[in-house]
Amino acid sequence: AERQAFTEAALASIEEFACTGSETCAASLTSSCGQDLTAQHKLSSSRWLQASNNWQVEYVVVDTFTCEKASCSSPSDVARVNAIVEMITANMNDSMSSGKFKETFTVKIIQSAALNSNLVECLMVWGIVGAAEIDVGGNGTGRTGVFYPDWEHLSGTCLQDGNQPAYMELSTSWLSSSLEECCLQFYPGWNFNKCMNPSGSGLWYVSHDSGKCVTDCDEANGGTCGGFANLLSNNLYSNPRSCCEAELFYRYLEFCEADSLLSECYEGTGLFYRGDNGGKEVCARDCDPASGDTTCGGIVEDAYIVLYETAEECCSAEYNWINVDLCAARTTQTSFGKYWPDKDNSKCLKDSEMPSGQLDVEVYDSLEECCASGIFWLTEAKCFTASGIASEELGTSKFYVDWIKEYCVKDCEGAAPCGGLAQAWDPLYNSAIDCCARLPG
Repeated sequence: AERQAFTEAALASIEEFACTGSETCAASLTSSCGQDLTAQHKLSSSRWLQASNNWQVEYVVVDTFTCEKASCSSPSDVARVNAIVEMITANMNDSMSSGKFKETFTVKIIQSAALNSNLVECLMVWGIVGAAEIDVGGNGTGRTGVFYPDWEHLSGTCLQDGNQPAYMELSTSWLSSSLEECCLQFYPGWNFNKCMNPSGSGLWYVSHDSGKCVTDCDEANGGTCGGFANLLSNNLYSNPRSCCEAELFYRYLEFCEADSLLSECYEGTGLFYRGDNGGKEVCARDCDPASGDTTCGGIVEDAYIVLYETAEECCSAEYNWINVDLCAARTTQTSFGKYWPDKDNSKCLKDSEMPSGQLDVEVYDSLEECCASGIFWLTEAKCFTASGIASEELGTSKFYVDWIKEYCVKDCEGAAPCGGLAQAWDPLYNSAIDCCARLPG
């Protein structure tokens, strides 16, 4: 149902522009999303529409009129054909270059209940208008429908306008029943592509100079056109992703695809990578800093940069000398509630209140652990005091010997039995009895 709705929206958009101002013109699809719909080929073209997938549509536009001569070869008949072809070609090319085709197609997608409206958020449209073919119906006996090599005007293709030179009429070897047959015979090799597609094939090939993939069409048409492909040196692909994957393996695939499509919608993957590639000391996210997200380090363009699902994975792999939790917190710029030792000032600090300026610092889950391991030359009580903990919260409440007074006191501040805070070298006892047992006599 979704693809059927997509096909109907595409056809309605094509017919709206291709047949503007003509009551005898009609468009039909020859294939949609790889499914062959008809074997007829008139004025043909291709459109590739890029959303979450590449959905290819090929179509024909037919405009019917009565010729002055049965062979449709009179000057007025030829002029009429040329005018029709030029009108349809101009209408489609103008609608593509101006963005009107995309706008109309977007509206029709939104109006369709069967299609997800999110499809249009990053919709990209590209394509070319192919060569016209003339079909003389009724009792016409002329040879306008045959193709011949255009050596007189050096157009590089075969024509079907009924103006073949007289000497070609003398032998059927010069004339072909289809464009492909004529091109294969008279324009083989690298000439075949241009012969079959005077406006380009609309397919994709690599442009190593620009580091992306471009479409096979005249650069003057703008957009994704990169000039005509040379089939001897350029492989053609149905979509930019396939081209990027095969030809530009050193470019990050998602970026290469978006860059080739000239998409302004690509925002990066949001994954994490080593931050010095983006001017950061820890990991950074694959996104554009212009978005306002300060965790972004820039959109990844090259495939050699490793991407990780989480900040923790990135930190563990790329910054193994930094505590993983600290690195991840700095990466995501979130609060970090662990403690770190300020050895210069002999105290411990909570990182969420006073962030460490050193990334290789040891961190601890609690103040007790930080004081015991990070500021080990002070007693826990003095470390707590230096770290700004209130005096009533200090002390172990255990007992130690006050050798000056020669009795046991409690390790705490305040009235007796507290005797002040024990020194680091004072043994501590769980009870006064255990402590007093250490006194002589």
